[in-house]
Amino acid sequence: MNLHVADPHWGVWIIAYFFLGGIAAGAYATAAMARLFGKRRDQDGVRAADYLAFPLVCLCGVILIIDLNRPERFWHMLMSSQTLMPIFKWWSPMSVGSWGLSLFAFFSGLSFLAVLVEDDWCYHPRLTWIYKTREGRLGKLISLVGLGSAFFLGSYTGVLLAATNQPGWVETPWLASLFLASSASTGLSAIALANRWFFREVSRSVLRHVERADRWAISLELIILCIYVWSLGSDNRRILFSDLPGWLIPWVVVPGGLLLPLALMSRHRRRGMGEVAAILVLTGGLILRYAIISIPGSLVYAHSLRDS
Repeated sequence: MNLHVADPHWGVWIIAYFFLGGIAAGAYATAAMARLFGKRRDQDGVRAADYLAFPLVCLCGVILIIDLNRPERFWHMLMSSQTLMPIFKWWSPMSVGSWGLSLFAFFSGLSFLAVLVEDDWCYHPRLTWIYKTREGRLGKLISLVGLGSAFFLGSYTGVLLAATNQPGWVETPWLASLFLASSASTGLSAIALANRWFFREVSRSVLRHVERADRWAISLELIILCIYVWSLGSDNRRILFSDLPGWLIPWVVVPGGLLLPLALMSRHRRRGMGEVAAILVLTGGLILRYAIISIPGSLVYAHSLRDS
């Protein structure tokens, strides 16, 4: 196997960024779709997303800055160092990702400010304009564009992996779809968990609607994960699942992070089953990202042993 570029050596910070960014994107997308297509009770049921998305994406920005060897140069991805004017390099995945992250932060920040004002956490007469961003045609437009930014953030990490041309990433076009589906399932699980722990006024019927949507997202993620594994090819599959970290996908992520939550959600009347299912989905999403990000190193090592 020929390695076209050097191993990126991505570690815990990038794994955390992929994981938290996925939750933020999935949660915001759920809230945006509820505002676009849902009823009032649906919007109240995913209100937790407005509290989650913006703080999580801000944390993602901090993580990216920390991960840089020269964190003071983070702004170079957004602005020219000579003119200090905004710069957009459409051919650079890092530049596109930085602007996509910033755009998502803007829309999720609007929703975060709006929910703080609506819940009287920071009410001020000068902030009444925020209500216009939630109502009428302007509210629909903001939700629609914000939804697009959430889809971008949820799938972009998979596109970025493919662009790095590493074994286990470059062979398949399914990483972006897999990460987007995982973003939806983890985002919905985070909303369900927040509803049960902090937003207890949400009705049981709405909780069931959120869990039903999560079941669909988990099922879709399971299907795409199977397609992703198949698309790697027989040689890579055999090497990948013979040892850690690839071993985690079929023996931990699939049974513990996907199948078991589906079974528990079907028994939602039992006390605590919803919380356990949501925690399992979130844990599975984290392990999935760790396994996939670590795949190139294990594949290169295995192939080098075979060729030596």
